[in-house]
Amino acid sequence: MKTLEYDDVDQLQVLNLTMLALDFPFTPEQAAHIRRTDPRPFPCLTVNAVENDRVLGQVGVFRLPMISTNGREDVGGVWAVSTHPLHSGRGVASALLEEAHIRMRDAGLRFSTLGTDRFRTSYRLYQKHGYVDMNIWATAFARWEMAHQPTRLRTQPAGEDGFDFVEKIFETLAGDYLGFAWRHRPFTHLCDKVNLENIWFVWENREPVGYVFASKENLLLKINIQLLRRDIDASEAVAAVTSNLQASYVQVTMSRPSDIASLRVAGWQMAHPNWSAFMLKPLTPDVTVDDARRLFGIGTDRFLISWLDTT
Repeated sequence: MKTLEYDDVDQLQVLNLTMLALDFPFTPEQAAHIRRTDPRPFPCLTVNAVENDRVLGQVGVFRLPMISTNGREDVGGVWAVSTHPLHSGRGVASALLEEAHIRMRDAGLRFSTLGTDRFRTSYRLYQKHGYVDMNIWATAFARWEMAHQPTRLRTQPAGEDGFDFVEKIFETLAGDYLGFAWRHRPFTHLCDKVNLENIWFVWENREPVGYVFASKENLLLKINIQLLRRDIDASEAVAAVTSNLQASYVQVTMSRPSDIASLRVAGWQMAHPNWSAFMLKPLTPDVTVDDARRLFGIGTDRFLISWLDTT
């Protein structure tokens, strides 16, 4: 078994692999789009295990911008971890993860990160390779009547300039945060992954104080808190959203401890942590997971994270 980069393997086999393992259509056209629009992937894009001209597995490699107490510090990110079902149990993913870590260390990165779900088999694999779950994500659930409360805030949907306005709000408010508080502009991943109609801006008087993603599915309103000014109360922001979008039930996903506390005090059913996992691994012997928590403010209200910024 040898390791080859994306450009050196049969890309049709890669597409078949990612569909089998992740139900993710990683087409050559998608790969070209990522490389053209997103500065975060490594030049290799992915590392792949190959045997007898057959692609057995793949791991993507990213360089993710973060902000620490010392300023800008990029970290690694692994994504699209895939093993062909006929070759599971052979250590394919383990070998590719180690190759990704070597490339990250060679690039001067001290930490690697990833996003996954705790119910997946791969979650145990990542733990085996030194990744630690930061236990940041939480999900709250309530009836619409509980969520819809009086609030001084208001929300409005994104207009035609919504994506640009999101980036302006992010630059203004993220300066008070650590973690994933810096983005390349334009942030193409936002336009690729989020429908403009699902972006709602939060206002206090005439000042934008954040934004959330919100969508209705049958009787359920799903709200994902993306960024709020640090003094804004989550239950008020959610109440502002529900004044525009009515449903029988409301589910809110968040990560700030103060947001979790706000909805819990308001009587919401809370799952913390939920099934989503943000995991981190030290790559060099001079740093630890506790160092990462301190440097990036993980576990505090200063830590900013979105599923858009992780892998």
